[in-house]
Amino acid sequence: MSDAATPAFEVRPARPGDAASFLLLYRVVIAEERFIRTEDLATTERDARRRFRVRPNDGSANLVAVAGAEVIGSLGISREDQAVTRHVASLGMMVAPAWRRRGVGSALMREAIAWGRLVGVEKLELSVYPDNAAAIALYRAFGFEEEGRLRGHSKKRIGYFDEILMGLWLVRPPTEAGDLLHHGEAARRAPGGGAP
Repeated sequence: MSDAATPAFEVRPARPGDAASFLLLYRVVIAEERFIRTEDLATTERDARRRFRVRPNDGSANLVAVAGAEVIGSLGISREDQAVTRHVASLGMMVAPAWRRRGVGSALMREAIAWGRLVGVEKLELSVYPDNAAAIALYRAFGFEEEGRLRGHSKKRIGYFDEILMGLWLVRPPTEAGDLLHHGEAARRAPGGGAP
């Protein structure tokens, strides 16, 4: 294998020592005011170190893409808290401007999907701003589908932003399996449900 085929970065679970570099990346992406919800960095290095001490588990994972010691991309993924949505995990990611369109987002997404399958997540979900065409194309390339739009959901200093909701089933979707119940039908099937 030639050096040209070897990526100049690696994706791995975040470590406490990544905290300072992660925060530098976070500040850069926040300053763009376009791609993530966060406008003001409230996370301290201590907070990030504490979060990165937690190893990937069946509830969450914090992944980073690193080039040397520099964090050039990050992806956080976690399961929903409620029992009825525990089969779903939500994710968010960011990539340093100089590293976009160089495979970093794809590498992070592959690892997130692998984590989801490993821990039994059935569906991944995310939201993305409509003008983030590169991210939308990336998500579609991995099989994510648009599931809805939240109008004016983000109120940032520069105005209101819609958010596109996208989902990826890691198992056969219930709509294809014939399992999807509507609320009234579910009530009829519940113990003691149905017509009097």
